[in-house]
Amino acid sequence: MSKKTTNPPAQPGGVPQGSRRAQLAADQERAAQERRVRNWVTMGILAVGLLAIVGTIVWAVVNASRAPQVSSPTAGTSDNYTVVVGKADAPVTLAIYQDYMCPYCGEFERANRADLASLVDSGKARVEFHPMAFLDQASQGTKFSTRAANALVTVAKAQPDKVLDFNAALFDNQPQENTAGLSDAEIATIARGAGVTDDVVASFASLKNADFVANATSAAFASGVTGTPTVKINSEVFAGNLYAAGPLKTAVEAAAGAAATPSQTASQ
Repeated sequence: MSKKTTNPPAQPGGVPQGSRRAQLAADQERAAQERRVRNWVTMGILAVGLLAIVGTIVWAVVNASRAPQVSSPTAGTSDNYTVVVGKADAPVTLAIYQDYMCPYCGEFERANRADLASLVDSGKARVEFHPMAFLDQASQGTKFSTRAANALVTVAKAQPDKVLDFNAALFDNQPQENTAGLSDAEIATIARGAGVTDDVVASFASLKNADFVANATSAAFASGVTGTPTVKINSEVFAGNLYAAGPLKTAVEAAAGAAATPSQTASQ
């Protein structure tokens, strides 16, 4: 009588039970291996993302420390009818009362324009232009002073970075007293030459800032100003030579140094 070999009972599909267990074990091991690989990949992606975020933050911090710190406004207009150029926290406020028909204002600006730009750029002074139009009577009825000052205020509101250039260009092309002054077209051409855009130039003719100029003129007289140019350093009238480069800048730098001394002493 021959021996019978006992095989494991067949599983559905005809696979023996032992072979099925081995297959399940292999499948489980393969699934575990796939999970480990996915976890490694996920962790790698997260690590790369974290490094990228950290790198971005470091880059931003480093570059922020290198960037110039500018206080606003760098230019524009103020509620007391002035055109402002410079940092709000500048230690010196330099007020300039001017009329575009005044020949002495032109002489002052041409002598001091480089010094004014230097004082603004260094952060030592905040320049306040007080645009006046009391010499409208000296332009044969064309109200040149108002039209020129209106153009400056318009530029200050729309393109404040062009204020100093446009102001200089107006004085470079200043008409003589008791003439008709510059036409609207000539003012427009001067503005474009200073980098003012066509859409801003086109708005000059509406004289939408004429009231601003009238109020600036009235406010100047009310404050005690009797003529132009009048220049004040931190509200004190500058009595030095207005028509040569250097004296005004020296006085402003001295005032800036005096303003900085108390804070420096406190920090020591």
